[in-house]
Amino acid sequence: GAGANDVVADVARAWRTGATPEGLEARCAALRQWCDRYLAQKDAARWMLPPLLWLAARPRQLAGELDASCAGAGRHQEKLVEALREQFQKLQREREKREGALAVCCELLRLYFKLGQASQCTFLLSAVHQASSKQGGLDLGSLPKALAVTLYYLWGKHCVLDGNVVEGEEKLGWALANCPPAASGNRRRILAYLVPCRLRLGRFPVRGVLEKNGLSSLAGVSAAIATGNVRRFSQELEKHEGELIDCGTYLVVEKLKLVAYRNLVRRVHGRLAAQLDAQNKAEHRHKQDLAVYEHAFLWQDDCSPDETVCLLAHLIYIGAIRGYLSDEHRKVVFSKDSPFPPVSSWCPKA
Repeated sequence: GAGANDVVADVARAWRTGATPEGLEARCAALRQWCDRYLAQKDAARWMLPPLLWLAARPRQLAGELDASCAGAGRHQEKLVEALREQFQKLQREREKREGALAVCCELLRLYFKLGQASQCTFLLSAVHQASSKQGGLDLGSLPKALAVTLYYLWGKHCVLDGNVVEGEEKLGWALANCPPAASGNRRRILAYLVPCRLRLGRFPVRGVLEKNGLSSLAGVSAAIATGNVRRFSQELEKHEGELIDCGTYLVVEKLKLVAYRNLVRRVHGRLAAQLDAQNKAEHRHKQDLAVYEHAFLWQDDCSPDETVCLLAHLIYIGAIRGYLSDEHRKVVFSKDSPFPPVSSWCPKA
C-alpha cells in the first residue's frame, strides 16, 4: 500500500543521503510512517515488530555518529529523544500496540544512558510496569525474545544504577537466561552488570564464566572481595578503571568495596575469637579490641583510627555487621547471634 511505499521511499532517501542530518530526518520519517501504519492495523500485527525494531534502532545509531563527529555533542541525540517520545506515547495509548511501544522504549532507554540522563528512564519504565501489572495487560513474558531480552537488560541496568540491586539481579538474570548462547556480545553486556549485582548479593561467579565472556577484569575483584583483601580490591579497581568506565560499571563495582571490608572484619573477628577460645575466654569472644581492627584497616587501606571507626560504624549502620562500638572501652561488641548477616539482607541501597 501507499504507507509501505512511503516507508521504502524514506529508507531509500536515508540510504542516499548517508550519515548527514538529512539522512537522520529521513530515518525518523520512515519510523513515523511505519508507526502510523502499525497503528492503523486492527489486530496486534506482530509481523510488523521486527521492521519496527530495525527502524527504531537506525536513527539512534546515526544520531550517535553525527554527535561524535561534531562539536555540539548530544544535539542530534537530544532532538531524536523528542521524536521517539512522541512515537512511544502514541503507541502506548493503544493497548494492542504496546509491544511496539516497547521497541521504541528500548531505543529511548539507550539514548538516556548515552546522554547521561538515566533518571529519565524512570518515567518510561513506570509506564511499562503499569501496563504489565494490570489484569489483561501486557504480558512481558510472551514478547518476542529479541525485544524481551533487550528490555530486561536495559531495565536491569537502570535498576543497578539506581541502587535497586535485588530487582536488577532479577531482570538481568532473566535476560541472560533467555539470551542465545551464540550472542556472545549481548551476553557479555548483560554479565558486565549482572556479576557486580550478584557479588553485592554474596554470589560469586565461576572464573571460567568470566574468562569465556571477556570479563577477566572482574576475576581479581571477585577474589579480593571473597577473601576480604581490601588492598588487592583497590589495586584491581585501579588496574581496570578504564575498562570499567567504558563499560559503565565503574561506580557499581566501586561500591563492592564495602563487601570486601565486611569480609576483612569477618576474618579478623574469626582470628580473635579463636584466640580467646584458646585462652578459655570464650564468654568474651564477642567483645574484641578496637586496636586490632585499626591495625588491620591501616595495613589493608592506609586508614587512620578515625577512618576505621567511621567505616565500622557504617558497616553496622547498613546491616553488614550486627553489634556496636564502645568508645569508653575501645571495643567492638559483636552480636552473639549471627554477627555477620548474609550480604543479601543488608540495606538495599548500600
